Amino acid sequence: QSRHIGIGLDYLPAIARRLHHSRELGEPFDFLTWFEFAPEHSGTFDELVRRLRATVEWRYVDREVDIRLRRA
Repeated sequence: QSRHIGIGLDYLPAIARRLHHSRELGEPFDFLTWFEFAPEHSGTFDELVRRLRATVEWRYVDREVDIRLRRA
């Protein structure tokens, strides 16, 4: 039933996604998802995030931290 992988594939190659499971590292989050995209794809990234948040899996998210960095 998971849609996360399929949704992510819809946005390749403009948006790259990497999932890190961090519970084994003693971190407070179960996982960290790292996305990379060019500034001109910011709107596309926002669309991707909206779609991910609409999935069944998102009901299990207790806390989300959205940090966006830009190269100088």
